[in-house]
Amino acid sequence: MNIKHYLTLAAAAGLASAAITSCSNSGCTENRSAVPLAAFLDPSTDKAISLDSISISGVDQPNDSVLSPAGTAVSQVYLPMRPTHQSVSWCLSYKWKRLDFPELNDTITFDYTSTPFFASEECGAYYKYHITEMSYTDHLIERVEIVDSLITNVDKVYVNIYFRVETDEQ
Repeated sequence: MNIKHYLTLAAAAGLASAAITSCSNSGCTENRSAVPLAAFLDPSTDKAISLDSISISGVDQPNDSVLSPAGTAVSQVYLPMRPTHQSVSWCLSYKWKRLDFPELNDTITFDYTSTPFFASEECGAYYKYHITEMSYTDHLIERVEIVDSLITNVDKVYVNIYFRVETDEQ
């Protein structure tokens, strides 16, 4: 083979390499789905809290979906929505021995609209959700705040859940 042939092969290899790297997903945000992240906070300090005796599961969800089983410390949780529905409810069960009573369970319900959205060639399509209404019980939840009602694929806190907590000082 002559030098011209080697240069042609090297140029072709370089173009193939550039084409492969241009198809990478580096232009796409990390979270490819629109799933709202909820943070757990102390209402007296607005600081994050971690709960290890809470179980979070879907109400009337397929396969009785448990998002967070008791025994795992969590300070945030993703609360998925379903594009074929206009409402989703989550049950928060407290499994600490002094609070493990069904009548203390809390429920958070979001009513929403869903809209398909084509993000880009790299990210593809996903559903955006717009929370139109929210309700909750307040057994151990003091309040729930919607930080941003338009749920996109940006990985950020969309909902703050403030729990009544007992501190060592009380």
